[in-house]
Amino acid sequence: MQSLPEVGDLVRDIATGRVGFYMDSVAGRFLIRPVSGGSTWEAEPDQVQLATPMRELRARAAEINARSRRGLS
Repeated sequence: MQSLPEVGDLVRDIATGRVGFYMDSVAGRFLIRPVSGGSTWEAEPDQVQLATPMRELRARAAEINARSRRGLS
């Protein structure tokens, strides 16, 4: 990835295939929060790319569904 994503941008960790929200950069690594919540994970910046529009749509739908199941609408 050439530049830092903005906090809240949906990104894909190409090393693991996971998609999540960019939260911060600490000690040269990106912190990414899973779409459906949970603990953040770390990723190497060169292994992270902005999510494609289709991937973003799927991830945001998954987040809405997860919130609905938890009763958070």
